[in-house]
Amino acid sequence: MRTPLPPLPGLLAYEATARLGSITAAADELGLSSSAVSQRIRVLETRLGIALFERQARSIRLTPMGQAYLPTVRGAFDDLSAGTTGLFGPAAGRGRLTVRVQVSYAMTWLMPRLQDFHDCYPHIDLRVVTAIWANEVPPHEVDLEIRHGNGRWAGFTADLLHEDQAVVVGSPAHLEAYGPLTGPADLEHRPRVHVIGYDDLWQRLFPHTPPPSRGAEATITLDTTVAATQFAATGLHCALVPERFARAAVRDGRLVVLHDRLVPLRQSHYLLRREGEAHMTPEGRTFVQWLIRQDIEDPPLQPGG
Repeated sequence: MRTPLPPLPGLLAYEATARLGSITAAADELGLSSSAVSQRIRVLETRLGIALFERQARSIRLTPMGQAYLPTVRGAFDDLSAGTTGLFGPAAGRGRLTVRVQVSYAMTWLMPRLQDFHDCYPHIDLRVVTAIWANEVPPHEVDLEIRHGNGRWAGFTADLLHEDQAVVVGSPAHLEAYGPLTGPADLEHRPRVHVIGYDDLWQRLFPHTPPPSRGAEATITLDTTVAATQFAATGLHCALVPERFARAAVRDGRLVVLHDRLVPLRQSHYLLRREGEAHMTPEGRTFVQWLIRQDIEDPPLQPGG
């Protein structure tokens, strides 16, 4: 049997007051009088057996227990809002969402799946911008941002979204010409692509790789993963790139996996929001839940599996 829930009117009054920092502001948002909001909070506190707020002459602030309870209540409201929007659309009008991502993430991971998002949530007008247009979109117009890094950016809160590993890929023509990658000695005369920012990956794949001899194949260095995967898919060079970015090309046969080991990357993809911003919009939560579902429905490549 489910434990009886606290009264919903009290939870709404508590969350709005905590978020806005004022009973008066909460009353304006909820369309109630200040005394009605206060009464609903008192009923909730009586039900819980704790004080949620410290009331002073001209201000109100959360108690330690009130602060501890807030993430649970806010998360429940956010989930309910996102689930309702996802199934039934926004209550009035269309939803809008602006997401900023890096070019490689957009081209190799997001674009092959974006039609599915539109089909699932046709009521959300989604705008995706990349770093190329970073100065053209004011920061306050960006709802969510996805970055690859160590999770520490000044002025942002960052939540882990994807952990990534690198995989060796090449075109079917490369596999026919050179065969699978078997070990460090096999790299000597095999054309390879280096990606700026991932300079240590080949060394981490084969830690004891000797320096290239005079007769070794020259490498080509490119500045983005999207360029490296595209070049590998259309030529004879192999590339060591994030598995997530190669996944669609391997699935459709433009690339093949050449080695049975994945190399953990030292950076991951994070979901960023500016510090001090209100909680995520229903459209933002819908988008994030959809992203996570992509990993469940289209799991990572399993080399050698």
